[in-house]
Formats: sequence, C-alpha cells, structure tokens
Amino acid sequence: MDISTFLSADKSMIIAPAGYGKTYTIAECIASYDGKKKILVLTHTHAGVASLREKFNQKQLSPSSYHLETICSFALNLTRVFHINKDEMPQSSDAGALFLFAVEHATKILRAQPIKRSIFIKYDHLIVDEYQDCTTGQHQMIMALSNTLKTHILGDPLQGIFGFRRESIVNFSDASFAPFNDNCQTLDIPWRWNNAGKNALGQELSSIRSKLLSSHAINLQDFSEIEWVQAPENDYATPRSLYKDRIFNALREDSVLLIHPASESIEPRIKFIQQFPQLKMVESIDDKIFYSSCLSFDNSSGYPLIATIVNLMRKVGAKTQINVWFNDAGGLKNKRSAADQQIRRKLETVITSLVSKKSYADIALLIEAIAELPYVRIYRTDCLRDICQTLRDAARLGISATKSIDRNRNILRKRGRKVQGRGIGTTLLIKGLEFDTVVILNAQRFTDKKHLYVALTRCCKRLIIISNNPILNPNQ
Repeated sequence: MDISTFLSADKSMIIAPAGYGKTYTIAECIASYDGKKKILVLTHTHAGVASLREKFNQKQLSPSSYHLETICSFALNLTRVFHINKDEMPQSSDAGALFLFAVEHATKILRAQPIKRSIFIKYDHLIVDEYQDCTTGQHQMIMALSNTLKTHILGDPLQGIFGFRRESIVNFSDASFAPFNDNCQTLDIPWRWNNAGKNALGQELSSIRSKLLSSHAINLQDFSEIEWVQAPENDYATPRSLYKDRIFNALREDSVLLIHPASESIEPRIKFIQQFPQLKMVESIDDKIFYSSCLSFDNSSGYPLIATIVNLMRKVGAKTQINVWFNDAGGLKNKRSAADQQIRRKLETVITSLVSKKSYADIALLIEAIAELPYVRIYRTDCLRDICQTLRDAARLGISATKSIDRNRNILRKRGRKVQGRGIGTTLLIKGLEFDTVVILNAQRFTDKKHLYVALTRCCKRLIIISNNPILNPNQ
C-alpha cells in the first residue's frame, strides 16, 4: 500500500482481512512520520493495545512519536478532566454506562475551541484501528476529532463483533464515510500465515472468508489444512474421547488458544480448565468481579470481611477444596493431622490480624495463603493476581480498594496486556490476538459469521475445529 498517500489525506481508510497486516501498517505509518507532534493511535481492547505496542517496540519506534490507548480510555480521561459535574458520571462498576457517558460527553468536549487547540498542539494525525467495532457514538467522537486532526481508519466489516445493547455499530456505507471511501486502500496478502510458512492455510482461510461473505455454508472436509474433529456437543464426560486426545496433544505446545462459543457465562470455560489444568482464563479487564470484590473489601470488616474473602476464593477456584478448610460462614474448620493443624495456625494468625485491624495488604496476603492451600486449584489466576496487586496498591497509596481497582484498570487500558501461553476465551476477549495453534470448541454453535471468522483467523500455524458436523452455516 501507499503509506504516503494514506497519511497525506485528511481522511483515509484501509480495509483488510484478519492477519493481512493492519498492525504492521500502523507501525509503518509511525516509522515513516517525521513530524514534530505525536500520532494519536486508538483501538478497542487492552489486547489490541498490547499487540500494537509490541509491534512498535519491535520496530524500535520512539514513544515520543505516538500516544496509544483504547478509545474508551481516551474518552474517559477527557471526560474526567473536563466534565464539570463529576457526580453525574456512572460508577466504574457499571462499565457499559460509564463508557457510554464518557464517549457522549467527550464528543461535546472535543467541539470546544480551547480543547481543539490543545489537541492540535499535541497531535498531527489520528489513527483508529479495528474501526468496524466502533459504535455510532464512538464514530461521532472520532468525527469530532477529525475536524482537528488528519484521520486514518483501518478495519474489516467481517470482524465487527462488538455489538452493544445501548448503541448500534457503524455502517461503512453511511454518508459520513464518503471522504474515507474516496481515499480507501486494501491489503491483500495473508502475512500472518505466509510469515509462519503456512501459505496454504492462509489461502484456505481466504476461501472461507469468501464463502462467509457470500452467505454460503462451509464444509470443513473440503480443506486439507484445517483439522476437523467430530464430537458430540458439550461432551465433557467422555473419559478419553478423540476430541479430548486432540486437545491434550495441542496443549503440549507453548502457544495454544481454545475458543468457546458461549460468551454469556464463564462457567463453560471453567469446566474446560477443570479438565485441562494447563489452560489459563482470558479475562475481561472490566469484569464485574473486580469492582464487586473491591467494594465488598471496602465495606466489610471483622469476620464478615473474612467471609467476603472466602466467597471470592470460591468464585475463582475449586469450591470443594476450599470448603475443606472453611465453613459456609467463612470460618476455619478444625483439623486433625499435625501438618493441617500447622497450616491452620498460619491462616488463623493472618485472620486474627485482619479481624483486629483491617489492612488491604493483609487481605492480599490471606487471598494468596488460601490459593496456596494443599490441593486448592485456582481457575482464574490472572483475576486473582490483579485483585491482589490492586489491594497492595491501595495499601501503598492510602486509598480505598475501589479507587485502586479503578486506577489499575485505567493503567491497563493504556498499557495493554499481552495474552500468551495456553488460554481459553471467547471471540469478544481474544479479538486481535494470535496464537500458533487454535482449537475452536462446539463450532456449530457459532450462529454469527463475524464471530466465526474472528475465531478461525486467530491461528498462525494450526487450526483444529471441533463440531458435531463438518458443515458450518452461521448464516442461517
């Protein structure tokens, strides 16, 4: 593509399938930029931020040449600084309402002349990645920024999966896109698979893309590079079924992602972690458990605080094993063996200290002590680690746990978090990520072609699809 033309236009656009080099192109844009101001780069997820930052670091791009964060973080920071009545802002625990409020009011703020001047002094260009996931409200905010900055967007309508209950997603055929369509380029080389030496897999995924765009069914048996495994839906109980053997085999590798079609509940993914202990949960940074737990820590003391901590551990770990040590009210159970009595005394020391004087650092200490109890398994390790870090930050900064988790999430939206290793997530959580091997579970349950396409294109080298039928037709 012609980067000079892309950047020189007041408004320009790139359309590219997954894995065709959007992240690399953004890095090339920054590398070729020789202006004195920064380029403002916005995307949608913390995983997207981490992916972009990694590419920027690989190319040794100076942080002084760009500013990178999520769209919601940009809107939230702007609103928190300039919105006059802070009491109107929804609580951080209601992330949907908060971000909707922030985007709406940031759009108004960006129309003020002093703010426009401030933006113009700092930035020269705006680049927005994954534009197909913008809501109409976010699009209006970007349009407000485009009155001040040269604006360049990248996206793929087939990957627009972030539907919001309160707002619709942008339509690229809308009249407001006319200036972008006048300066539109496309990427047409599947670099993700070519760079991995899997050109044939890239071509097969390109063929599947064409079928999805034309609303045709996909017969997985037509593709030699894609491994199809037949298994009954929700086949959790079979001791050593073919599909389980295939997953165990895949998990011998270092970079593996399992994708579950059900995003409405975390329980199906926990069941898979129970069966495959090597897996780690891919977490949403705005999961309500972060805010509800911190609020409970702030509002509890004495023995009710201990019960709150134990209840959190039952949510993130194996209840049965935790119940070996604690009763329903969160109290310690008596133990007979000398080894168990010694462990119990150590727990009791921390609990006694917490009951007499609440300390956020000691809450983190008790959480970690419970997690390390014999035979206790934690299914949401990243979640628990973030909560403990938040508690220690609260103790160090002298603030509440609620304020600390809000601060922690804001930092993560700017810094991003690289997800790697062996994980399990949903399309909404793994958008923008790539792994060597991807296993798609219950593929027949993908009833939306966009979600299916996102799932199919997360792999670099190996794609395993488990379904009860080789025919996938998400267009029905």
